[in-house]
Amino acid sequence: MAFKAQHVSFVSFAVEVLSTGITQVMIVETGLHLNPKHPLYNKTAVEDLISAAQEYVRSNVEGHAAIRLVSTQNGEI
Repeated sequence: MAFKAQHVSFVSFAVEVLSTGITQVMIVETGLHLNPKHPLYNKTAVEDLISAAQEYVRSNVEGHAAIRLVSTQNGEI
């Protein structure tokens, strides 16, 4: 099942291989600003996106997992 949520433009998956084990990584690209100091930062929208991604991972990914949010906006830092 594909992950769909508000403010998501693209989702991909990666695998991190470390000496401590393997972690599935869900990479979520979003049009939201992720820098809390940016004037257009929307804390509620970011928190809602994180919650939706966490729920998706709990229901659909086996083993160790991580979520990476990536903003498609310029001037994040």
